[in-house]
Amino acid sequence: MPNNLIGAPGRTRTDTGRILSPLSLPLDYGGHSQLRGSLLDGGLLQKLSLKNREYQGYDEGMDYQELLKKYRSTSLAFIQAAGEIKPASLNGAKDGEWSPAFVIHHVADAEVQFGVRYANALAEDNPAIIPFDEEKFPDALQYHKRSVEASLNAMTSMHAMNYEILKNASEADWKRISTHPQRGAVTLFDLVSMGTNHTEGHVTQLKNSVI
Repeated sequence: MPNNLIGAPGRTRTDTGRILSPLSLPLDYGGHSQLRGSLLDGGLLQKLSLKNREYQGYDEGMDYQELLKKYRSTSLAFIQAAGEIKPASLNGAKDGEWSPAFVIHHVADAEVQFGVRYANALAEDNPAIIPFDEEKFPDALQYHKRSVEASLNAMTSMHAMNYEILKNASEADWKRISTHPQRGAVTLFDLVSMGTNHTEGHVTQLKNSVI
């Protein structure tokens, strides 16, 4: 991937090597078949969910400006990695892994969920965080029928909006508190750290999931 794409979050690569904006991808990009490997089985989802939690720690020792840069670069890395996957490879899954399409839908949904948390943290005093059950989303939201193009567009647009919101937040804003039902009091910094590390883990997973 050329370095000049780092600053272009809206660009992605087709199977011909041509660079396109996700918003201009053909409608059949990533057309779905049923996910292989019984990905919606609870046992596999539970296994993968436990693995994902390894990436949801906090970036201690990093200031908020450094974290913002990490959030930006990590999200762009995921979008770029997704754009490099050929359509024919999107729905294939290795044993014990998610398909690339499944990973893209999941990360897009997570970006939306974290975006709500960021906005609430900035707009409300100590808002309650409502966790989302990632094990229920694939079945309830029918990942096997969803368009990869739509999810990648959503990821790109939601990240751009979240980044603008966070970029304009003051140093004091990054210390604003929300309450998580399991983790207790968390700052905006903590939330962005969790979201960033979650995406970072899936960048590697996405690259390793292609067969």
